[in-house]
Amino acid sequence: MPSVPWGTQWELVRAVDESVDWSRVHVTLGFQEGRAGGKGPVNRYFGMCRETGAGRIELGPIGMTMMAGPPHAMDAEHVFLRLLEAVRGVRHGDGELALLDDDGDELLAFVPAQDPT
Repeated sequence: MPSVPWGTQWELVRAVDESVDWSRVHVTLGFQEGRAGGKGPVNRYFGMCRETGAGRIELGPIGMTMMAGPPHAMDAEHVFLRLLEAVRGVRHGDGELALLDDDGDELLAFVPAQDPT
């Protein structure tokens, strides 16, 4: 089984950085063979996604659209992208996807998207 669940769409439910009220923003993540991307709190983001070993991934470089939004959403987007850049691993099962740091600690957690668009 591949580490990355290719062809799936996810919605953020929690992040390790609690300085952001994640319930106030909608963040998605999708995987298509060799690529990852989705909707951040304000902008769409996209980049390469490569499996580097069992449960190990490499994301990036990450690009994004350049729209502005409310200050709380812009702050959340900055934090989200910082966390996304630190991702080195992935774990999925039981209806949840976790993106992990280099030590295997959870950075971001997602559930399957209700609306996969």
